[in-house]
Amino acid sequence: MTPMAEVLNYETPALTPPTPPRFALLTIFLIVFVDLLGFGIIIPALPVYALKFHASPVQVGLIFSIFSACQFIATPILGAWSDRIGRKPVLVLSQFGSAIGYVMLGLINQDLWGSGALALMLLYVSRIIDGVSGGNISTAQAYIADITTAEKRAKGMGVLGAAFGLGFTLGPPLGGIFGEKHIWLPAYLAAGASFISCLMTLFLLRESRVHKPIDAEAWLHPRTFLPVFRDPLLRALLLTSFLCMAAFVMMEASLVMFLIDRFHVTIRKAALYMGFLGVVIVIVQGGLIHRLNKRFNEWTLAIWGLVLAAAGMLGYVQADLYPVIILLFVAGFFNAVGRSMWQPTFQSLVSKATPPDKQGVVFGLYWGMSSLARVVGPILGTLFYWKNRGLGPFAMAAGLLLAAAMWTTAVRNHLRRPTDEPTMAVEAA
Repeated sequence: MTPMAEVLNYETPALTPPTPPRFALLTIFLIVFVDLLGFGIIIPALPVYALKFHASPVQVGLIFSIFSACQFIATPILGAWSDRIGRKPVLVLSQFGSAIGYVMLGLINQDLWGSGALALMLLYVSRIIDGVSGGNISTAQAYIADITTAEKRAKGMGVLGAAFGLGFTLGPPLGGIFGEKHIWLPAYLAAGASFISCLMTLFLLRESRVHKPIDAEAWLHPRTFLPVFRDPLLRALLLTSFLCMAAFVMMEASLVMFLIDRFHVTIRKAALYMGFLGVVIVIVQGGLIHRLNKRFNEWTLAIWGLVLAAAGMLGYVQADLYPVIILLFVAGFFNAVGRSMWQPTFQSLVSKATPPDKQGVVFGLYWGMSSLARVVGPILGTLFYWKNRGLGPFAMAAGLLLAAAMWTTAVRNHLRRPTDEPTMAVEAA
């Protein structure tokens, strides 16, 4: 078996990123924000759409699992594809596909089909279309990796994370407000957001790298991806990300049910609480993470981010035992801060461990495994919730995150590349 170091040629000096297009980070931020705004708008309405057609709770859960399963399949393919033909065309096509899926959702909920079974089947088809199109996040990450140096990559990933947080801050409340007026309206709003994002990418975003011509070889052959898993550091980072994402989505899948059952809130209030979490994410990933990265190296931030997120999960356990509103907000604050610290710094570590010409492939795998975690996590979270309410999913998620923090510490001590040290010294200074 060929060692990963030989396959990916780590001995070759890293390529110096070309001078980034002017306002490149701002442009990609706006594009991802608008795209995620549409996704956030649709989240509160999706369960209502399924229940409208007499779906069982299991069928409602499948709406989220099908989307994530399709993301899992599409993400590595789109990431590798962007390495071959460019970041921009992949982003344009995927955003247009999401718009089509949302339009289909709107048409379904305007009662154009008399059969509830047929409408429910088409609902799943629309989520399949959006799931395949939603695998473009690896391309956006690879774009940022193209235009940033290693020292500024955490800041770049933080900008992307802030776009996520802002999209999820504004999206769910908008979906809840407009969904009360017309059930189909959030779907069309989401379609409009995706279409605008597509136009912004087409006319404002400049391609970030020069690509080689497509060879006759089957570049999607497993040999394209298997070398990544032969590298001990990348393998450890990817598996850790899977474990952490599964823990986070266990909480996400159970949170709204927990708020309604334990605190008797309305759907709109639950959406506003999600908006509060989004505000915390925006503050941390939009500016605080850059300042923290100047004082601490990325390994330290990633580890302590997991510890804080686990503390937030335990806070939800306490809020289940003692349903006091202040406990709910404290738990959400620590969880959001910890997750916001972990995600961009961990993505930066993955990027630095990857050769420049393999960024799309590795981030494709990174987000593909995250999508797989989003298939498994909601199922486990729901099962634990129905067994023991908040004590189940939140306690299990806390345990997984603490285990991930200890594992990341071991990876830092034993697998970190020697070439990481100069970068860490610069960042610490």
